[in-house]
Amino acid sequence: MGLVPRRIRLALVASAVVAGGLLVAVSETTHSPAQRTPSRGAAPDPAADVAQVASATPRCFGAASMAKKRCYNPALRGRLTPRPSVAAKDTAHFPGKQCYGSNVMQTRLNRGCSFGTRARGRPHMILVGDSHGRALMPALVAMAQGGHISLEAQMRASCAWTTSNVIHPHRPRVGACRTWRKNLQRWLVKRAARTDVIITTGYARQVDGSASSQVKKMRGVWRPLIKRGVRIVAVSDNPRLEDEPQKCLKKHGARKGAKKCGVSSKAGLSRDPFLLTAKKTSGATAMDLRSRFCRSGFCPAVVGGVNVYRDTTHITVTYSKTLAPVLLARFRAMRLIR
Repeated sequence: MGLVPRRIRLALVASAVVAGGLLVAVSETTHSPAQRTPSRGAAPDPAADVAQVASATPRCFGAASMAKKRCYNPALRGRLTPRPSVAAKDTAHFPGKQCYGSNVMQTRLNRGCSFGTRARGRPHMILVGDSHGRALMPALVAMAQGGHISLEAQMRASCAWTTSNVIHPHRPRVGACRTWRKNLQRWLVKRAARTDVIITTGYARQVDGSASSQVKKMRGVWRPLIKRGVRIVAVSDNPRLEDEPQKCLKKHGARKGAKKCGVSSKAGLSRDPFLLTAKKTSGATAMDLRSRFCRSGFCPAVVGGVNVYRDTTHITVTYSKTLAPVLLARFRAMRLIR
């Protein structure tokens, strides 16, 4: 994609929060003079609009039911998609593309994980993160397939984009992650001139250190990209359940299980270094999605007829896809895409 007169550099740091809620920019700072705004020359094909992802599903399905303006569809009461017997396998797979490294000793970057076509006026985004970033990916791929963005991804198990240590007892895993991060940083810097958005997310509870240390180390990897005109947007991490959800839902069903298998916001949410760093960093934006997972102090296991979690820490592909219209609306509100 050739450079255009004006283009916004966006780096979207998605804090493994696919467990977040309403896409609200907690902190939106102004662009530096070096940053440019996307040209409006290429409008996506209306027939491919991501909104159609929602039109093929029932009203208020999934994340739509957690909108600020309450959305309720009685037809979804008692519904559970996917079923508990298959939900554990409802994870993101993209045949023919190397997008996610599940080998915790991996040090080489992935290759060939791209979606959509670069075009004038269409922002190019890079998703960076761990398995929580992988969980957010289906929503972003839907946007790319709709012609709104072009997308690349670099994701690796237990290795969020920061220099803070990973909280894990297996020390060799921590060392391998450190090497992978160095390779990732070089890769991102080389691509900065052709990047509008970097989306990164991670498992907040695995980021070591005090709040001030987390901010300092995360900001350290963001700043070289911000200085090159890339915008950082941090997306919140999703809640963590206390018990395995599928066994619980098999026992209680969708209606009772929504509450019995869910978790309080206090127990499910933790300090989020991604949001915290974005709020304290010029050139970064925090995107808080937690209200799409929790309401009135509680995070249910079933939302709008959708089985939200495939295990205690990861959301299902089904729920992730229902976030696509939410993400699209938020990007439009930020005037990044049409």
